[in-house]
Amino acid sequence: MVRKIVWPLTGLAVSRTPTEPALSVKIDNAPAARPQSGLDRADLVFECLVEGGMSRFLAVYQSHSVAELGPIRSARPVDGALLNALNGGIFAYSGAATGEIAPAKAYSASFLLSNDDDPVPFYRLGSRFAPENVYSSSANLRAEAARKSAHPGLPRPLFTYGPVVPGSPTSRQLSVVVGGSASASWVYAGGSWLRSENGSPHLLANGQQIRATNVVVLRVQVTHSGIIDAAGNEDPFVLAWGSGAAEVFRNGVVEHGRWSRPSIANAYRFTSAAGGPLTLAAGPTWIELIPANGSVSPG
Repeated sequence: MVRKIVWPLTGLAVSRTPTEPALSVKIDNAPAARPQSGLDRADLVFECLVEGGMSRFLAVYQSHSVAELGPIRSARPVDGALLNALNGGIFAYSGAATGEIAPAKAYSASFLLSNDDDPVPFYRLGSRFAPENVYSSSANLRAEAARKSAHPGLPRPLFTYGPVVPGSPTSRQLSVVVGGSASASWVYAGGSWLRSENGSPHLLANGQQIRATNVVVLRVQVTHSGIIDAAGNEDPFVLAWGSGAAEVFRNGVVEHGRWSRPSIANAYRFTSAAGGPLTLAAGPTWIELIPANGSVSPG
């Protein structure tokens, strides 16, 4: 029997054994950051709470190249645990306070590319104002890592993929509140989940609405980082390990279960309410990390 070769981060078939490390890029989601570029080419996107009740994305690329990525912003403490789950790879960001980048350095073997330390693979768009004007491409970032003789490991699969569990409840819309200034909704149409941001279609710079094959909602704990921004807001430390409720929205249904990751050194484990594996459909996935004071409204 011939073994099927798939991309580890999407489960989609590929004709060769993948050799590309994960490329993770910190993309802003403040109002001034929109419309963003490149999110439609990501294999995975994590949405996480940041200061001021807003959210920021960690977009992960392996199976596709992307010509324009941005706006690229600063790292956050949650990144270390997420990068560790991806087996490191390359992490591109634009600036970070010492405490914000410390977890990425401590918990992961990622090769770090920062616009402040090495501006070579980055550029600024003249049509946008700083700090929302730092951009790059997957080719530039991978080339710079290669130029510096980086040899990051290949990503581990985050999820398992399989058919819908018979009898799963129908769900064709979903609303999540990540923070006081960040809410999103998803509608299932044409075989994909289409994203809206704060009530309006979430469109990218190329005019495309963000879409995903799966939307995974994980309930997470949030603690203090002690890092305060210029406006007096504390940067929350979103804990991407521990355990909590999990919901997978796929194929117009929702499947309930739990996620577990006892420590940063462990892989994620997803278990259905029936006790078996909580599986996804093969394709791009958005992961919503929802704090205890956030909300999830399936429909």
